[in-house]
Amino acid sequence: MAPGTADRIAAEASAILGAEGEDAVSMRRVAAAVGITPMAIYRHFPNREALLRAVAERGWGQLSQRWGQRARQDNPRAELRRSLNALLDFALEQPRLYALLYAVPSGQGNHSGDVDFRTDESPVLSSVVAAVDEGMHRGVFEPDDVSEVALSIVALMHGLISMHHAGRLGLSDPEFRALCGTAMTRLLHGVGA
Repeated sequence: MAPGTADRIAAEASAILGAEGEDAVSMRRVAAAVGITPMAIYRHFPNREALLRAVAERGWGQLSQRWGQRARQDNPRAELRRSLNALLDFALEQPRLYALLYAVPSGQGNHSGDVDFRTDESPVLSSVVAAVDEGMHRGVFEPDDVSEVALSIVALMHGLISMHHAGRLGLSDPEFRALCGTAMTRLLHGVGA
Protein backbone atom coordinates (compact mmCIF):
# COMPACT_ATOMS: atom_id res chain seq x y z
CA MET A 1 0.00 0.00 0.00
CA ALA A 2 1.12 3.52 -0.70
CA PRO A 3 2.07 5.73 2.25
CA GLY A 4 -0.89 7.72 3.42
CA THR A 5 -3.49 5.02 2.82
CA ALA A 6 -4.43 4.99 6.51
CA ASP A 7 -4.90 8.77 6.34
CA ARG A 8 -7.10 8.44 3.26
CA ILE A 9 -9.15 5.74 4.98
CA ALA A 10 -9.62 7.91 8.08
CA ALA A 11 -10.49 10.92 5.91
CA GLU A 12 -13.16 8.97 4.01
CA ALA A 13 -14.56 7.59 7.26
CA SER A 14 -14.68 11.17 8.61
CA ALA A 15 -16.54 12.33 5.50
CA ILE A 16 -19.11 9.53 5.80
CA LEU A 17 -19.53 10.24 9.51
CA GLY A 18 -20.06 13.95 8.84
CA ALA A 19 -22.60 13.32 6.10
CA GLU A 20 -24.57 10.42 7.54
CA GLY A 21 -23.52 9.66 11.11
CA GLU A 22 -21.57 7.00 12.93
CA ASP A 23 -23.84 4.10 11.97
CA ALA A 24 -23.08 4.70 8.28
CA VAL A 25 -19.35 4.15 8.80
CA SER A 26 -18.66 0.53 7.85
CA MET A 27 -15.37 -1.05 6.89
CA ARG A 28 -16.77 -2.20 3.53
CA ARG A 29 -18.22 1.21 2.68
CA VAL A 30 -15.07 3.10 3.63
CA ALA A 31 -12.89 0.66 1.65
CA ALA A 32 -15.06 1.20 -1.43
CA ALA A 33 -14.83 4.98 -1.03
CA VAL A 34 -11.03 4.79 -0.82
CA GLY A 35 -10.81 2.36 -3.74
CA ILE A 36 -9.35 -0.60 -1.87
CA THR A 37 -10.70 -4.06 -1.14
CA PRO A 38 -12.61 -4.60 2.09
CA MET A 39 -9.85 -6.93 3.30
CA ALA A 40 -7.13 -4.33 2.59
CA ILE A 41 -8.64 -1.89 5.08
CA TYR A 42 -7.85 -4.36 7.87
CA ARG A 43 -4.12 -3.92 7.19
CA HIS A 44 -4.49 -0.41 8.54
CA PHE A 45 -7.32 -0.77 11.06
CA PRO A 46 -8.00 -4.09 12.77
CA ASN A 47 -11.68 -3.29 13.29
CA ARG A 48 -14.33 -0.59 13.04
CA GLU A 49 -13.62 0.57 16.59
CA ALA A 50 -9.99 1.32 15.66
CA LEU A 51 -11.14 3.18 12.55
CA LEU A 52 -13.56 5.29 14.57
CA ARG A 53 -10.77 6.03 17.07
CA ALA A 54 -8.71 7.35 14.15
CA VAL A 55 -11.66 9.51 13.07
CA ALA A 56 -11.93 10.82 16.63
CA GLU A 57 -8.20 11.58 16.72
CA ARG A 58 -8.60 13.58 13.51
CA GLY A 59 -11.54 15.39 15.12
CA TRP A 60 -9.54 16.20 18.26
CA GLY A 61 -6.79 17.52 15.97
CA GLN A 62 -9.26 19.77 14.15
CA LEU A 63 -10.68 21.01 17.42
CA SER A 64 -7.22 21.70 18.88
CA GLN A 65 -6.18 23.53 15.73
CA ARG A 66 -9.34 25.64 15.87
CA TRP A 67 -8.60 26.65 19.45
CA GLY A 68 -4.96 27.38 18.60
CA GLN A 69 -5.90 29.82 15.83
CA ARG A 70 -8.12 32.04 17.95
CA ALA A 71 -6.87 35.41 19.07
CA ARG A 72 -6.86 35.53 22.86
CA GLN A 73 -8.90 38.16 24.70
CA ASP A 74 -7.38 40.15 27.56
CA ASN A 75 -10.67 40.16 29.51
CA PRO A 76 -11.25 36.80 31.28
CA ARG A 77 -15.03 37.03 30.87
CA ALA A 78 -14.66 37.78 27.13
CA GLU A 79 -12.10 34.98 26.80
CA LEU A 80 -14.47 32.55 28.46
CA ARG A 81 -17.31 33.54 26.14
CA ARG A 82 -15.00 33.29 23.11
CA SER A 83 -14.00 29.76 24.12
CA LEU A 84 -17.60 28.69 24.65
CA ASN A 85 -18.66 30.25 21.36
CA ALA A 86 -15.92 28.27 19.62
CA LEU A 87 -17.29 25.08 21.21
CA LEU A 88 -20.79 26.03 20.13
CA ASP A 89 -19.60 26.77 16.57
CA PHE A 90 -17.93 23.36 16.39
CA ALA A 91 -21.00 21.57 17.78
CA LEU A 92 -23.37 23.27 15.34
CA GLU A 93 -21.10 22.97 12.30
CA GLN A 94 -20.15 19.32 12.87
CA PRO A 95 -22.85 17.74 15.05
CA ARG A 96 -21.98 14.16 14.14
CA LEU A 97 -18.30 14.62 14.88
CA TYR A 98 -19.22 16.40 18.11
CA ALA A 99 -21.35 13.39 19.06
CA LEU A 100 -18.47 11.03 18.36
CA LEU A 101 -16.11 13.09 20.50
CA TYR A 102 -18.41 14.02 23.36
CA ALA A 103 -21.83 12.45 23.49
CA VAL A 104 -21.17 8.72 23.82
CA PRO A 105 -20.65 7.65 27.45
CA SER A 106 -17.24 6.21 28.25
CA GLY A 107 -17.23 2.43 28.09
CA GLN A 108 -20.18 2.39 25.68
CA GLY A 109 -18.44 2.93 22.39
CA ASN A 110 -16.64 6.19 23.15
CA HIS A 111 -14.05 6.43 20.42
CA SER A 112 -12.22 9.44 21.80
CA GLY A 113 -9.94 7.31 23.93
CA ASP A 114 -9.15 7.99 27.54
CA VAL A 115 -9.15 11.79 27.43
CA ASP A 116 -9.47 13.12 30.96
CA PHE A 117 -11.24 16.46 30.69
CA ARG A 118 -9.18 17.78 33.61
CA THR A 119 -5.97 17.51 31.59
CA ASP A 120 -4.40 19.54 28.81
CA GLU A 121 -5.69 16.93 26.35
CA SER A 122 -9.05 18.67 26.15
CA PRO A 123 -8.70 21.94 24.22
CA VAL A 124 -12.16 22.98 25.37
CA LEU A 125 -11.69 22.49 29.07
CA SER A 126 -8.09 23.77 28.97
CA SER A 127 -9.31 27.02 27.44
CA VAL A 128 -12.12 27.38 29.97
CA VAL A 129 -9.79 26.53 32.87
CA ALA A 130 -7.34 29.20 31.72
CA ALA A 131 -10.08 31.86 31.48
CA VAL A 132 -11.60 30.94 34.86
CA ASP A 133 -8.18 30.85 36.53
CA GLU A 134 -7.25 34.24 35.10
CA GLY A 135 -10.64 35.65 36.13
CA MET A 136 -10.19 34.41 39.69
CA HIS A 137 -6.69 35.88 39.88
CA ARG A 138 -7.95 39.25 38.63
CA GLY A 139 -10.96 39.24 40.95
CA VAL A 140 -13.45 39.01 38.08
CA PHE A 141 -14.74 35.67 39.42
CA GLU A 142 -15.11 34.60 43.04
CA PRO A 143 -12.27 32.38 44.31
CA ASP A 144 -13.19 28.71 44.04
CA ASP A 145 -11.87 25.40 42.71
CA VAL A 146 -10.85 26.34 39.17
CA SER A 147 -11.25 22.82 37.74
CA GLU A 148 -14.69 22.31 39.23
CA VAL A 149 -15.96 25.69 38.07
CA ALA A 150 -14.61 25.08 34.56
CA LEU A 151 -16.13 21.59 34.47
CA SER A 152 -19.49 23.02 35.59
CA ILE A 153 -19.40 25.57 32.77
CA VAL A 154 -18.46 23.01 30.12
CA ALA A 155 -21.05 20.55 31.48
CA LEU A 156 -23.77 23.19 31.15
CA MET A 157 -22.79 23.84 27.55
CA HIS A 158 -22.48 20.16 26.73
CA GLY A 159 -25.88 19.43 28.26
CA LEU A 160 -27.55 22.18 26.27
CA ILE A 161 -25.77 21.10 23.07
CA SER A 162 -26.80 17.48 23.61
CA MET A 163 -30.43 18.50 24.15
CA HIS A 164 -30.35 20.69 21.04
CA HIS A 165 -28.81 17.92 18.92
CA ALA A 166 -31.49 15.53 20.15
CA GLY A 167 -34.20 18.00 19.09
CA ARG A 168 -35.48 18.37 22.65
CA LEU A 169 -35.45 22.18 22.76
CA GLY A 170 -37.36 23.02 19.58
CA LEU A 171 -35.12 25.99 18.82
CA SER A 172 -33.46 27.20 15.65
CA ASP A 173 -29.66 27.49 15.79
CA PRO A 174 -29.81 31.29 16.34
CA GLU A 175 -32.38 30.84 19.12
CA PHE A 176 -30.22 28.12 20.63
CA ARG A 177 -27.16 30.39 20.56
CA ALA A 178 -29.16 33.03 22.41
CA LEU A 179 -30.24 30.47 25.02
CA CYS A 180 -26.62 29.41 25.55
CA GLY A 181 -25.57 33.03 26.05
CA THR A 182 -28.36 33.62 28.55
CA ALA A 183 -27.62 30.37 30.41
CA MET A 184 -23.94 31.29 30.66
CA THR A 185 -24.79 34.76 31.96
CA ARG A 186 -27.03 33.22 34.60
CA LEU A 187 -24.32 30.76 35.61
CA LEU A 188 -21.64 33.44 35.85
CA HIS A 189 -23.82 35.90 37.76
CA GLY A 190 -25.72 33.37 39.83
CA VAL A 191 -29.44 33.16 40.20
CA GLY A 192 -29.62 34.42 43.77
CA ALA A 193 -31.77 37.41 44.72
